[in-house]
Amino acid sequence: MGGSGILPAGYDKRTMATDLHGLLQQLNISKINLVGYDLGGGTASAFTSLFPEMVNKAVFIEYAPMGYGYEQGMKPVRNWQAWQLSFFTVPDVAVQFIAGKERELLAWYFWHWSYNPDAISQEEFEIYVRQLQKPGALRAGFSYFASVFDDEEQVKEFAQTKLKMPVLAIGGERGSNEYVYQGIKQLGEDVRGEVVKKAGHWIADEQPEELSKLLLNFFGEK
Repeated sequence: MGGSGILPAGYDKRTMATDLHGLLQQLNISKINLVGYDLGGGTASAFTSLFPEMVNKAVFIEYAPMGYGYEQGMKPVRNWQAWQLSFFTVPDVAVQFIAGKERELLAWYFWHWSYNPDAISQEEFEIYVRQLQKPGALRAGFSYFASVFDDEEQVKEFAQTKLKMPVLAIGGERGSNEYVYQGIKQLGEDVRGEVVKKAGHWIADEQPEELSKLLLNFFGEK
């Protein structure tokens, strides 16, 4: 992930949430507001279930848990946009066909999953490309998707106890839209939803001010 080290395993969301917990302990942080974006929402979901006493409030952006919406994106349909959810579950094959074509992969993503593809500057695009081109980065990224079957078992376990803290579910108008709320609301007792207009999957890039406003207002409420 970015400039950090790349691990050979441990991409199921329970393990990643435990890693996050260890980091917070090292930093002597005992209470947080937590935001999970895309598959980072899986890590955030696992963390809120494993360590609920540490989370004041939680936000899930462009993410629906396995068993509560994610699996629908894995099924082929006309004009299928979420094909990677299935393809990347076999990292060996995905790496073999995409290695050397990281630029083409990201160009497809930003073109098809944006309200305004030009919101991603060329400079920012090159940063994404360089990170994916690092040795091992593709496999690591695909491993997030490949862990989905372990994640499904974990979500079923976690879902037996509803989240008590306030939760906000955010989707982009041309991204997951209300799909995020429809999935997340089944996991918590106090869940609200928001849809960011003129944004696709890349809400932080396309509508940063609106997203910041939603987060600050939510976290600032008593």
